[in-house]
Amino acid sequence: MKTSVILLQIAGILCVPFIVFHALFAKFFNWNQALECLSVSDRAILFTYHYISILILFFMFIVCLFQAKVVLASKIKYNILGFFALFFLIRILTEFTLFGVNSGTPVIIAMCAIPAFCFVYPLFVKPTNEV
Repeated sequence: MKTSVILLQIAGILCVPFIVFHALFAKFFNWNQALECLSVSDRAILFTYHYISILILFFMFIVCLFQAKVVLASKIKYNILGFFALFFLIRILTEFTLFGVNSGTPVIIAMCAIPAFCFVYPLFVKPTNEV
């Protein structure tokens, strides 16, 4: 269990750069001007989903950093960790399907693959009594 706890804490810490980067999206990508072509409702939908993704990342951070042992001992660990892993696996898939391959692709893939692995690993190892 000790290895799984450490992996979840690593994954939680790796969520922080995603949270910060997403929080600064509007400024980095000049969304005030770039999204002027969208209708008010389309822009609101985009921002809503964007803020929800930040909230999900923050939830992952909190759960993994402060509740890793509780999650691993829980009956719903497969649901929670499976969802967290799926979140990052979908992000890897969208890197290729929506953004294409460019110079930043390896960085994005690594930044998503590491937490995905950290979430999946505890699902396939037999728990031990070490703490």
